[in-house]
Amino acid sequence: MFNEKAGSVSAGDGEKLVEAVRQAGIEHIAVIGPEKLSRKLLERSKTFDVLIVLGGDGTARTVAELAPRDGPPLVLLPGGTLNILPKALYGELGWPEALNAALERGVVKRLTFGRANGEPFYVAALFGPSTLLARAREAMREGKPLSAWRRFLHAWKRSFTRSIRARVGREPMRKAEAVGVLCPAFSGGIEADTLEWVKLDARHLLDFARVSLRALTADWRNDSSVEIAPCKSSDIVSLGMIPATLDGEPRIFMQRVRVTYDPKGPRVIALEERL
Repeated sequence: MFNEKAGSVSAGDGEKLVEAVRQAGIEHIAVIGPEKLSRKLLERSKTFDVLIVLGGDGTARTVAELAPRDGPPLVLLPGGTLNILPKALYGELGWPEALNAALERGVVKRLTFGRANGEPFYVAALFGPSTLLARAREAMREGKPLSAWRRFLHAWKRSFTRSIRARVGREPMRKAEAVGVLCPAFSGGIEADTLEWVKLDARHLLDFARVSLRALTADWRNDSSVEIAPCKSSDIVSLGMIPATLDGEPRIFMQRVRVTYDPKGPRVIALEERL
């Protein structure tokens, strides 16, 4: 599976991928693009030895969602901009090195993940008005700076005028500015017994700015506005819409979101020791 539109690959990388696979001793290869990707196609892949994916985080997420749970293991190579899931599998290796390492010394593991009203996410789900900033980011990517600015102002205004309520498990509902539910892949792992629940209570502009800056480093976990707990289930409610992002992709839920932990994700090839 090769997506030439991913953030850090070029069209020529498709030929390089085929050559690298052949050099690894794999003789029979079928190459497809994202336009042909479907659940029916991946169901037919049960007779394959391995599924190799070179694309961005969105491509990796789509294949992980559609791949049969009893099918061949996935090699999810870093071809995007963030590459959070591939980094959890192979560390900081570039895709050619990650491919060689996976085929030579990789081990098959089960990828654990989360679901938001049944929709899967493999890295992180974020809920609350502040996630509307993701729509401003998408407008900038599309080359629409005025639209991005309007979306930014809309997100900023709503972040301090409308909150959500959330809980872990069966605890009482509490107000929050934003809630994140993190998969093991967010912290560089694959397997875990729970998800990680993160509640942001940023009551003032300075709180929001401080956490935003700290989010660029591991220090965000120590911020006074952040509360962290393990969870296997979580509920987020609102009187109206609940803006969200699942693995960076914008979503809108209505009134209530039920988040659950799923230990039975697709099989993946990972490295025991990541560089």
